[in-house]
Formats: sequence, C-alpha cells, structure tokens
Amino acid sequence: MSQTRDPRPQPRSLRQRKNHLPHDVVLNILTRLPVKSVLRFRCVCKPWGSSIASPNFISTHLNNTNNDDDQDQTFLIQTRIQYNTRKIPIISKVLCCDRTFDWLFEYPTPSVFDLNMSRMVGSCNGLVCLVQHGNRSIYLWNPSIRKFKRLPDSCLSQHFSIGQDDWVSTGFACQSKTNDYKVVKLWCTPVVAEVYTLSSDSWRRAEISLKSNVVVSYIDFFTDPHFVSGALHWLAYHTEGEREGEFLDRMMILSFDVDNEEFGEMALPDGDKLHQRSLFVFKENLAFITYGYPENDDDKMPDSQCFIWVMREYGVHESWNKLFSIRFENVDISFYGCTEHGELLLDKKVKEESEDGEIKIYYCNESTILSNDTAIVSLDPKTLHEKDLIILRYVTNIVTTFKESLVFLDGATELSG
Repeated sequence: MSQTRDPRPQPRSLRQRKNHLPHDVVLNILTRLPVKSVLRFRCVCKPWGSSIASPNFISTHLNNTNNDDDQDQTFLIQTRIQYNTRKIPIISKVLCCDRTFDWLFEYPTPSVFDLNMSRMVGSCNGLVCLVQHGNRSIYLWNPSIRKFKRLPDSCLSQHFSIGQDDWVSTGFACQSKTNDYKVVKLWCTPVVAEVYTLSSDSWRRAEISLKSNVVVSYIDFFTDPHFVSGALHWLAYHTEGEREGEFLDRMMILSFDVDNEEFGEMALPDGDKLHQRSLFVFKENLAFITYGYPENDDDKMPDSQCFIWVMREYGVHESWNKLFSIRFENVDISFYGCTEHGELLLDKKVKEESEDGEIKIYYCNESTILSNDTAIVSLDPKTLHEKDLIILRYVTNIVTTFKESLVFLDGATELSG
C-alpha cells in the first residue's frame, strides 16, 4: 500500500506573490480614494510613491473625483478679524467648510502668504489662485497637499506704477481638454489684458478685439470674474463710437474663452437693474443678480430687493430667464455667492430707525467683528427657506466649487511655516 506524502510547504515568497494584487489594480483602487488617504499610501513603498506622484495618476485621480456625483463640493472661506486695539494683531485664516456649513477646519497657509493683503480669486480642480496686493505677487496653491507656486512677474507689471495696482482684476480658469491652467489679468483704463499659462510658465499679451469701434473702458473691479461654460466672465463698461466717450456707462459682460483665448461680449438681460450687480454661477449656468433699493419718490426707506436671471443656453441672449424676485423686509443684504445646489449666500444687516426717524444700517465691515445684528445665511430662492450659518462670523471672501485634488504633487514648492 502506497503512502501519500503531504505536499511540501511553498516558499514564503511564492505565498506572498499569490496574495499580492497586481500593481495596476492597486493604482486603480488608489485613484478612487480621498486625497488624505492617497498621501498616506505614498509611504508604503517606493513604487507606490513614484506612481502616485506621476502625472498620469494625478490626472486619473482628478477625473475620478470630478466624475463622482456623490461627492459634494466644499467652500473655501477667507476670514479677517481686526479688534479695536492695536495691541491685538489682525487674525487672517483660510477655512474649509462642507456644503451644509455644519463643520469647518483651517488650512495651514505658507509663510510667504500675507493674508491681510491677499484675496482668493478662484478655484479649479483643487488649485486656488491667490492675489497679493502691494507687491503684485500671484500664487497657485493646493491647500490639500500643502504645495504652492509663485507665478513669474507679468509682462505689463513694469509699465504700471504700484499705485495703479488697485485697478487690476484677476481671473483663474482651467482648460479641461489639456488639464492646463490659466490666469487672466486685466489692467487699467482702457482695459488691456495678459494671460499666464501654467504649462509654459509664461505670460503673454492678449488682444481684446470686439466689434468695430467698441472699447472696453472699465471693469467692475469690486466683483471677481466667474468661470463657467469654458470661459471667464466680468461685468464691464464699454464705449462705442469713433469719439472716445460718445456712449458711456453701457454695461455688458466681457468673456474670455479659455480654449481659443479670445475675448467676447454679451448683453445683460433686459429688465430692472438695482444699484448692486454681480455675475455668478447658478447650477452650472451663467447668472446675473442685481440687488439693493428701488427708487422711491416718498421719504420712506423701501425694502431691499433682489432679482436673479439665469442664461439657460449659453451665449444666447434670448435665453435669459428671470427666475426669482425676492423682497427683504427691514434688512440690507450683501451677496457672497451661490452653492452648487442653488442656495444664495447672503450677509443680512438689520435696519433700525432712530428717534429722529433716520434709518441706520448696523453692520461691520470686513476688518471688524460681526455684531448680533448681522447674520450670514444660505437662502433657497425658490422656497425662501433660510439657514443661519452661525459658524461663518468673520467672513471676507467665499470661494465655492472647491474639491481636493493631487494637482502639483509632482512639482511646485512644499509649504513651510
């Protein structure tokens, strides 16, 4: 009778190989994980670390993030608090907040950033464009991976004095087909433009060529441009005619197509316009909001109002649709922006009438602490349901549509300080 012998135990290396996932399968899994988790896995082994930092992995991870409909976008919030004493320094921070505004955390900022002199002007694919006034520095910053890049000085900066820096508007956009990024800078009056491209790390002069005899004379520098439908958009004034100033104060929308790098113009919607005006993005469509106080013949202070138009078909003037008309009783409002789900972000300031009948609006500006008479709220313009965003008490700027990414992981400068 033959005796069956037990099989010899396999070498340990062979057993490990059978339990080992192929490298491409591992990478496919990693491209679907949150940024924080991916960064931790870089330390597992050198092949993982080098693969994660490769342009192909970064691009694939970005595409998976953008195509994940279950992942809500968050908000970047710039805060600035100044007390009524010089003994306490100004406190400036950059915070990240979820869609419901129920939690937030602080992003560490590089020591070279002077947040008291800076403003976030836009965000694309996890990169934030931050403009520093005074020395005119522009940074692209990925707060998720703590890396940033300082842009080279622009071509036109040497032609304008530092005092003219206040008359500059900066826009930030991404070119989806090539995963490239562009910064557009508009200067002075009449307006001239230059464009920075990340892939070439260089600036070039861009011609604003509109229809015959139309010159862009002024940009609304108090509102940041908005990126939608592959283009940046500014509120602008233009002159038309052979004589300069023949037709003044005609407001329009100035657009910049990121793909072909051409400027264009669009007319604002027809209808009533109040004193405050701004462009924004409403559920992935270009939108226009005007708010303030209507003209009133009597001495009584009217209620503030808000009108909202949405362009249903991009570039078609007839598709402007007036969706909402809202009246606010006994409050003055300021507009911060709009969430991806269509809620308006507003700063509401209570109006009170003094004993002599004078109307007073109690509010604190961007360098002071907000009082109990001021509230930052999210408002559903359809149902008028309102939520007091208690955690946002010292806001100076809100950048929406922010999603974490690995862009810059293969380069740029590590955060220090």
